[in-house]
Amino acid sequence: MDREPQPLLDHAVFSPTDLHVDLASGEVALGYRLSGGSTSEISFTERLRFPLPAREPDEQRRQAFGAVLRLLHAVAGVSYFKAAAPPVVDLGSTRFTAAELAYLEAVYRHGLREFAYTNDLPAVLHTRFAAGSGHPLTEPDAAAGAGAWYSVTDRPLVPCGGGKDSIVSTEAMISSGRNPIAFAVNPNHIIEGVVAASGLELLAVRRTLDRQLFELNRQGAYNGHVPVTAVNSLLAVATSILHGLGPVVMSNESSASAPNLYWQGEPVNHQWSKSADAEQALQAALASRLGVSGLYFSLLRHLNEMQIARLFAGTTGYDGVLTSCNNAYTIDRPATLRWCGDCPKCRFVFLALAPFAGVQRMVGIFGANLLADESQLPGYRVLLGIGGYKPFECVGEISESQAAVARLAELPAWRDAVVIQRLLPDLDRAATPAWSDVLDRHAAGYAPDDFVAAMESLAGAAVSR
Repeated sequence: MDREPQPLLDHAVFSPTDLHVDLASGEVALGYRLSGGSTSEISFTERLRFPLPAREPDEQRRQAFGAVLRLLHAVAGVSYFKAAAPPVVDLGSTRFTAAELAYLEAVYRHGLREFAYTNDLPAVLHTRFAAGSGHPLTEPDAAAGAGAWYSVTDRPLVPCGGGKDSIVSTEAMISSGRNPIAFAVNPNHIIEGVVAASGLELLAVRRTLDRQLFELNRQGAYNGHVPVTAVNSLLAVATSILHGLGPVVMSNESSASAPNLYWQGEPVNHQWSKSADAEQALQAALASRLGVSGLYFSLLRHLNEMQIARLFAGTTGYDGVLTSCNNAYTIDRPATLRWCGDCPKCRFVFLALAPFAGVQRMVGIFGANLLADESQLPGYRVLLGIGGYKPFECVGEISESQAAVARLAELPAWRDAVVIQRLLPDLDRAATPAWSDVLDRHAAGYAPDDFVAAMESLAGAAVSR
């Protein structure tokens, strides 16, 4: 009788342990431990290096920076937790507010659902959190500085990933006169090229995972997707506080809230850490600890992928550097590669931009016309929800892709493209939303009103072109 393969690690408890901070150097060390079960205890150390500010932060900012690091310490642990996926996360003696704890639980239980699904680990959906010897988590005595150290009018920090979304947010902040600063974690030549095109200063955090984790993965430890935007968001907030800046302006759209599929009766969303639920949970966590609002929000939350594509198409200054392809970020790829042309993100971004740009411009950006390549058909059918669910990538909703195909079939420049012609018979036209409806609908957003006004001003300029 065949037996189920046993996991490489069978630890019972995952614990964030030591947190060491050296403000003089910007170096931070995050300690973690897997313990219990029959497998020997394993300890990990992740290292961060923050850019040093020109001026030493005052006491209130140091306290706020430390408070964000404590939350980051627990959130970043998802990378090490997943190696064994134990049933318990022990937060030790660290004190968290109720809102912080709710965010942590969501990061592990919701942010790791794709990992749980792909590894068939439904127990991850019910991960239990404990504090020390079972003592309940309590509210802190006081928020760090009660928010007197922060102003939403200070220079915003805009995380840059190299794609159209963060470019649109960057342009909105520049055009509104807010003098933004760009931010990235471990920036490569792609991000540096986009930031250079914007003309902004770049603040970068260097994040180094424990190499032991990669060896465990090589040996067969559990591996898979983690909610990295949750980690990068807190790294950005910590950097903003350290440098005396204003809000962290994210570029997460409404489409990021749509799940890919349902499993065990629960939604599984590759982009959970970019979703509206994640944004609101982190806002509540930060406000409960720091006593401030407006410290973190997405400028694009009310917009969908097609609306953002239209805004990006309103400028040509980034055509030579725009990159959303994950394959272009792998270290074994040549520095000149920007689009692999054979992944869901390449296909989707091409599909989203094509209704707003001619064939020549699209070929200039991507190096090829993906809609003229019949071999792209299987991948485009997946984006349209034909024969499967939305791929585990940062792509738009199925309905958006359907509407884009229907729109391209109406445009002389695109209607004869082989991919469009082959997709049309498979498209349920009655269920496909009207293109005008896609461009007119707006979701709820959580950015301050004056920031939304800046976004609307940029949108008006794009529409008038």
